[in-house]
Amino acid sequence: MKLYRLFNRKVFHIQPDLERIKKALEEIGEPQKEFPSILISGTNGKGSTAVYLESLLRYHGLKTGLFTSPHIMEENERWQVNRKSIEVDKLDRYIKEIEDLIKRYDLTYFEASAVIAFRYFLDENVDIAVLEVGLGGRWDATNVVYPEISVITNVSLDHTDLLGNSLMEIAREKLGITRKDRPVVIGTDQMEIISQAVMKGIKEIYHYPIGFTYQIKDRSMDYIFKGKEIRDIRTSILGDRQLSNAATALTAFLLYSERKGIKVDDEKVKKAISGSFIPGRMQILKEEPPVIVDGAHNLDAVSKTVEEVKRLYPGRKIITVFSCMKDKDYKSIIHIIRSSSDRVIATKLPFSRSITEDEISQFKDIDFIPDIDGALKKAIEEADSKSVVLITGSLYLAGEILKKIK
Repeated sequence: MKLYRLFNRKVFHIQPDLERIKKALEEIGEPQKEFPSILISGTNGKGSTAVYLESLLRYHGLKTGLFTSPHIMEENERWQVNRKSIEVDKLDRYIKEIEDLIKRYDLTYFEASAVIAFRYFLDENVDIAVLEVGLGGRWDATNVVYPEISVITNVSLDHTDLLGNSLMEIAREKLGITRKDRPVVIGTDQMEIISQAVMKGIKEIYHYPIGFTYQIKDRSMDYIFKGKEIRDIRTSILGDRQLSNAATALTAFLLYSERKGIKVDDEKVKKAISGSFIPGRMQILKEEPPVIVDGAHNLDAVSKTVEEVKRLYPGRKIITVFSCMKDKDYKSIIHIIRSSSDRVIATKLPFSRSITEDEISQFKDIDFIPDIDGALKKAIEEADSKSVVLITGSLYLAGEILKKIK
């Protein structure tokens, strides 16, 4: 059984309320209160930050739970213990166990996913759970926990219909996961987040570049926090963004280690970060000519993706395969892609929310090939030794591409 099959069109249904999930969790003994947790929110990079943090904790001997979304290839990727996805038959049992709760409290898909995560992590007796917020923060289903540490990676304009039309409004929603008596790590110097954290009265605020800092050099970084320096930290994933995400995760890990008396091993830190792999994030599928898939799915993320591709492959012709959801600011995203690419091929995702030929028809210089295989094949056929093929615009597109390669 797939959890999303219980919901049909309710998969993306959002209700700003925590009472339903709280009542559902009360019926099964409030499992979310039985283990410590760290909450991670932000517009971009929160999934990668969660993966780095989980790895740091696990390399230092802790049994970890990891809850992320969306999944890239298979639904059971959302629930992991010690970085291993939940077994399909075990997930089936959890779905059947909570099916009545879903109906009785009218839980959304994400709320049901969170209930399964809390129950699964308790049953597995994890030492700590790393929880990625699904959307926003204040009303997100993960916010029923009392986190040891909260992390905000950054804010940019995305989901404005739900979170607000300004960075200040969006930051306010995301800061809803913080607690006054618990530390918050902010992975950026954006004053929209920092100022509101101060006004909220949070006692411990650690933000780049004051609370922690790092220097990037030749695809590695030197990191400094409270006088502690760790040199030459590397990620397995391309792009300076990943070093920023790793530094944010490392700060949260060091704070948690202080609170819990964990002895930090610098070599384990380096191995944990370099050994972390996140599919669909600047992932190289083919070397020559390079074919790169990146799940950037909003204006800020797509802008950074094309900038990194141009920096990594200077002077090369960029052929972009693109798709996204029509409820995104797809016109602005397409503008960024068109201005940075020599050729753009759009395609359709197998979801009702996907852009279609109707949305693309207004852009006369973009070809539309509805079949993803056909779009990718066309891009690769047109690429030569002086080209790079970029696949971007949606994590769902990244997932479809990776499933076909698998």
